[in-house]
Parts: sequence; C-alpha cells; structure tokens
Amino acid sequence: MKLSFFIGLLIGIVLHQCFCFTREGITNNDNSDEDDHTKFLYDRLMSDFDTIFPSRNRNAGGPQWYHHIVSMNPTIEDFKKLNQFYCAVSGSPIDPSRETTYDFIKVKGLYDKYYYGKYYRCCWPCLCDIMRDDLVVVEPHTITLQDGDNAHNVCYPHYVLTIKDPCLHEEKIPDEITSFKCEQGRTQNGIYSKSGRLIIGVLHEAEEYTNQDINDISEMCKERINTPIDELQGGMGDISVKMYNLK
Repeated sequence: MKLSFFIGLLIGIVLHQCFCFTREGITNNDNSDEDDHTKFLYDRLMSDFDTIFPSRNRNAGGPQWYHHIVSMNPTIEDFKKLNQFYCAVSGSPIDPSRETTYDFIKVKGLYDKYYYGKYYRCCWPCLCDIMRDDLVVVEPHTITLQDGDNAHNVCYPHYVLTIKDPCLHEEKIPDEITSFKCEQGRTQNGIYSKSGRLIIGVLHEAEEYTNQDINDISEMCKERINTPIDELQGGMGDISVKMYNLK
C-alpha cells in the first residue's frame, strides 16, 4: 500500500511539472505569435507605401496613412496596431522593432479640455508639434470596423488628432509636401472628423487630462513650442507644422 502511494505521488509530481512546463511554453508561443503578427501587419502596411504615396513622398502624410488604414477594413485590434506604425506629424514610418516608439503627452481638445494619451512618433520634436494648442486638436471619432469575432461590423469610438484642411489653401502647401489630393478645397485622400477637421492620426489610450505627469516632455518641448513657426528648425515635422498654420 505504501509503495503504490509513493509511486502515485511521484507520478503526480512529474505530471504537474510537465503541465507547468507546457503552460510556460504556450505563453512564450503566444508572445511570439503576437510579435509575428505585429511584424506581419507592419510589413503589409509598408507594402502599400507606393499606393498611399504614389510620388514616394510621405512628408506630412499622417492623413493619408489614416485614410488608407480605414480603407483596409481591419479588425479593431489590427486597427489599433496599424495606427502605431507612422508618425502623424512627419508621416515617417515607425518600425515596431524599435526600442522606444511612443511617449505620453497632453493635447488640447475641441472645447478647451485637455487629453492625455500615448503618441507614436519618429522623433521628439514631433511630440512638441502635436502639443501646440494653436494647431492640433483632439476629438472623439467613430468608425465601423470588424469586431474580430463575428462577420458583422461594429462601431469603434476612439480619439483622433485633427488639423485644419490644408487643401483650403492648396496654392500655399509647401512644395516639399506632395501627398494631398485636393479638389474644390477638400482633401480627397483623407478623412474628416465630425467637426469638419482633417484627421492626421490617433491619440492612443486617450483620457481626460487630470494632471498626469508629463513634466519631462513639457520641459523638453518648452523651447520648440514657444518658437515661432517660421523659425522652427531641427525636426522632421517643421514642414508639416508650417502647413498646419496655412491661412
């Protein structure tokens, strides 16, 4: 009786150890699968680069990235990921394998509220350009996407970054920017918010600003934000910001 008890106990211990090992392996595979899917999505979006930007010039191309991603009709989760792969200000692609791809910032909303959220960027000056109260505004926006589990589509609310439509002043758009298709004062390859402003990208995980800590970003951006637009130098978004300020 004692011998069979100890044999049973030993088998139980071995089985438990194998079970734990198997579970750990599954977790690692899940992470690997997620990384593989992220890379797949990034590669897929980059393979459409020439379609999104026929001139191969992505300067200030945030509206064109966002417009194309919506047209892909992705699932909600893929939509979130795809909108992490470009800088809304400069239009620069953001490889998800980079060590750091985002920061948390504060951006002004439509009605003088401020919002706090995660912004994916190519370089730090673009963070500052998004935080200029006189140029970029955060708004709630809703689109229809696949829900990922069922065949039907669902409404997906999220927060978007918006600007005045540059095509209102098509003749003043800087020569370095060629991605906008203007017709009768409206951007044809962009999407508009409910307020009528042009969407350049997404503020991820957005929430109302209630004194969340952004001291490091604020200090870093202080000089750039207070620099007159015509005097900006040193950021990939310089051209974009000048376009946002067209009058």
